[in-house]
Amino acid sequence: MRIGVTSLGMAGLPLAQALRTMIEVGAECTELNGRPGVHPDITWTPEDYPKVKKMLREAGIVATSLGSYNDFAQLDADALEAQVQQLVGYAQRAADLGIPVIRAMCADVKPGHTRDEFRDSIIRGFAEAVRRIEGLGVRMGIENHGLLANDGDFLKGIVQEINSPLLGLTLDTGNYAWVGHPPETVRRYFVELLPYVLSVHIKDGVWKEGKFEFVPAGEGELDLKKLFADLAALGYQGGVVSEFEGQGDYKEGTRKSVAYLKQLRDGVMSRRDQGASR
Repeated sequence: MRIGVTSLGMAGLPLAQALRTMIEVGAECTELNGRPGVHPDITWTPEDYPKVKKMLREAGIVATSLGSYNDFAQLDADALEAQVQQLVGYAQRAADLGIPVIRAMCADVKPGHTRDEFRDSIIRGFAEAVRRIEGLGVRMGIENHGLLANDGDFLKGIVQEINSPLLGLTLDTGNYAWVGHPPETVRRYFVELLPYVLSVHIKDGVWKEGKFEFVPAGEGELDLKKLFADLAALGYQGGVVSEFEGQGDYKEGTRKSVAYLKQLRDGVMSRRDQGASR
């Protein structure tokens, strides 16, 4: 289990500068954002691939996932096909870079439409994307992102229906609370979704006057300690990346978060090793 940060949190910085910041905050890994222009020195032309690999290698940062984009809330077949092609393109990019997981989106809000209207298109989109990425050595983890599909039961149903080892979830710990799910539901999601988790984004926060306010990891109300213990018990070996979006200085909030997450990781791994030696 590696601890790191999302490179999207440093959008607008050249990747070389973002990697230096990652080192300064103690990151071991990153979810490298795959959208052209997020880091202005990377446009994702073929010439960029060896450059990115070299930069990661020299920084000692492992890219455990690639931030990818798609919107399967489409009622038009051609529009859905374009989104499938886009997501598969990100998967190919990850394969070329040796990154094992892509963070996939699900569906964006469409005014005048409900989530249930798009369930069939979401199923078709992911089923087709899974079929096309076979053999790439890449898996897709759907993130609980945005307002339309930020529901653990809904996302688990999608993964279960497609029933492929290439499709799982990216668990964003703060997004379920941010979208309005109560604490007991968020806790339930953390337990029930873990068998499907391929990547983890960490946000922490506090419920205040009906809203969820982000704070550095370890300073909020989410039970991250139990989450780490459960991940370790399942043998999770992927990335756990801070995605600090709270008030105050990003770098300092991220530094605090990474330090806390390392402390949790080291603690649960030490206890597991001690238990195995008895």
